[in-house]
Amino acid sequence: MRNSIQKIFKKQYKTINTDSFLLRIKATIIGEGMLHEGNIYLMDYAIQNMPDNGIVFEIGSYAGLSTNVMLHLLEKHRKKHLFVGCDAWIYEGFKDHTGIIEEHIDGKPNVARKEYVAYIKNAFVNAAKLLHPNAKPHTCHLPSDAFFDTWNTTNKFTDVFDRTFSIQQEISFSYIDGDHSYEQTKKDFENVDSKLKLNGFILLDDSAKHLNFGSSDFIQEIKQNDRYRIIDHNPNYLIQKIK
Repeated sequence: MRNSIQKIFKKQYKTINTDSFLLRIKATIIGEGMLHEGNIYLMDYAIQNMPDNGIVFEIGSYAGLSTNVMLHLLEKHRKKHLFVGCDAWIYEGFKDHTGIIEEHIDGKPNVARKEYVAYIKNAFVNAAKLLHPNAKPHTCHLPSDAFFDTWNTTNKFTDVFDRTFSIQQEISFSYIDGDHSYEQTKKDFENVDSKLKLNGFILLDDSAKHLNFGSSDFIQEIKQNDRYRIIDHNPNYLIQKIK
């Protein structure tokens, strides 16, 4: 009986549990429940093994938990890759998919959606300034489609810290954590793929086989794509471009 109980509660994924910063950061930045511990293990692997002379690219930043985790891992492993990201900072309500779009956040009529997303974006900015003041991310307030449209045309960006920049290198590692619908997951993958270096990595959030997301459905296509190989699933999938 005891062994059965232990099996039920045993984590079925690999984690990093000896890094004090990573243990502390979950209580420091908003959104602990939105970053699976297994993703941190996969991020660490990808950052250690990604190609040189590229960028780390994130789709979906929220309040900056995943961003600051990856910035920490870049510093820890002495990687000099530029960190670039984008987020639309749009509130998605629980009932939006039914066509019922309310102006306030779920369960709190006196808090407007615009106020909420401004709060989250400001939390992102403050977290980066506090935790990585000398390596702030080049994260833009843009939907992922608009980001790639800009990259493919003017290649002129302004990040949330009011810095202008352009991108001169391809992607070495990308964390895709945007709209989890099948259609947008596929589009985000195709956009990243068009800029991904050979032997570069993609970590697809909420792609675990037991989840009911479009990103989980899309990973089934990747398994049939001979240009990519599965590196690990923990429980989400880390893939590598091999052709």
